[in-house]
Amino acid sequence: MKNKIILLIVLVLVVAFSGCIQSDSTKINGISSNVNTHLKNGDNYFNKAASDLNKLSYNTTAVNCNNALTEFNSAKSSAQEGLTYAQNANDSVFINYMQLTVSEIDARVNATLELQQAINYLQIKNSAQGNPHVTSANQYMDASMNYKAKKDLIVKQNPSKFKQ
Repeated sequence: MKNKIILLIVLVLVVAFSGCIQSDSTKINGISSNVNTHLKNGDNYFNKAASDLNKLSYNTTAVNCNNALTEFNSAKSSAQEGLTYAQNANDSVFINYMQLTVSEIDARVNATLELQQAINYLQIKNSAQGNPHVTSANQYMDASMNYKAKKDLIVKQNPSKFKQ
């Protein structure tokens, strides 16, 4: 009788704690959601910065670039955490996905930094030096979209690993 009570208590504890323990894929999906939120916010700030730059509103452009960098850096921190979980789980799909995510974010950070460089030159009316930085910013954003497309393909090919 005493063994049955102990077994019942152990069983109840296992069931209770199993709901509290997250798998690596659950953690990665949660982190991915956080990353995507920061990326969306960063993209909004970056797009506002680009729009303000076209309006020659350099101070507002600089503020929006700073806000974009803050969001992108938060996304990168979370993505690196997700990459660590993927590596610990030795899951090649999640590792590839998170590596692409980090690369995507790096490209967006670089695009934003290039836009900031452009502002410095365009404020002093040196478009010969500023315009190449704008072009470079666009190239980095194009590269980030290529990384995103590769990530989307991984998700499409592995729907059971990613919550939609």
